[in-house]
Order: sequence, then C-alpha cells, then structure tokens
Amino acid sequence: MMKVREAAEKINASPSFVYSAISDGRLRCYRIGKGQGGIRISEEQLQAFLQATEKNGESVPPKPAPRPIKLKHLEA
Repeated sequence: MMKVREAAEKINASPSFVYSAISDGRLRCYRIGKGQGGIRISEEQLQAFLQATEKNGESVPPKPAPRPIKLKHLEA
C-alpha cells in the first residue's frame, strides 16, 4: 500500500495529479482510519489506472460529445 506521494513518485507525477485522479474516480483508493482517513493506493489500483490511461487505441475511453449550447435569443 502506497501513500499519495509514493504513488505520484512511482508514476512520475505530482501528488496533486494523483489527488485529482482519485477525486475524478479514475484512480481507486482505500481510506484508512477515522473521519476521511488516510489515502492508500495498492499496486493493483495503480496498474489499473495506468492501463486505463494507456493510449494504444481501445484502452482510452472515448470522450463524450460536447453538448450543443442553447441560446434563447437565437431560437426560432
């Protein structure tokens, strides 16, 4: 089990990037302790995150299409 800082060092990223990935739900983690608890990331969770972000074609989920902007003053 790794702390956020250790996971960030392992993938050569900043701790804030790891926190962001956790917040977005892209990187799974464990919360250990009372209250919000300390964040711990397993090797398997980190590998799953890296595989999901791999850009070899099918590993990267497609981006959703942007929503059309509705402007009331231009509607007919």
